[in-house]
Amino acid sequence: MPRTLKTLGALAALAALVPAPAPAARDVEAPLAGTVTATTYSSSGAFHGAVDIDGGTCGTTNVTTAVVGSLAWNVVINTPNTICYTNLSIPKNEVRHTFADGFTFRVMHFNPSAASVDKTCDRCNIGKASSPGNPDSDIHLQRDKSGTKDTSWYSGYTTKGEALSLGERVGVLG
Repeated sequence: MPRTLKTLGALAALAALVPAPAPAARDVEAPLAGTVTATTYSSSGAFHGAVDIDGGTCGTTNVTTAVVGSLAWNVVINTPNTICYTNLSIPKNEVRHTFADGFTFRVMHFNPSAASVDKTCDRCNIGKASSPGNPDSDIHLQRDKSGTKDTSWYSGYTTKGEALSLGERVGVLG
């Protein structure tokens, strides 16, 4: 018996030396069917550092959290009203998840609905589409850390002008 306990203790000590596995990569899927209107640079030529998707029917098409896997999402509603077809104001609503490595993934510019509440879920509905055809209020997908936008998650996966189906891969969070 003492020999067995020593062996088990030695195995436990070895297991403690094995580094923890890296977090699994997570697919990011289109939160609604639409067309990519911006990726690295906006229509004005300024650095954008995110993916904008134009699509859906304002106020009725569901928008999802986009990231595959069950994650805790924080919803921030700054524009409580449904806004459609206007350049004067855009829904400044956001849902975000902050990962252990400090990166935050955000879905922005959606209209609120009864589903716009903090929750833990896998690609769940968080609101409704905003203003199709208005590039300033397209659904915005962004990854950032300490104020710096990261474009590596979508580089090589999607391009401006590409048509996307609901659930189609937009990028991968590594």
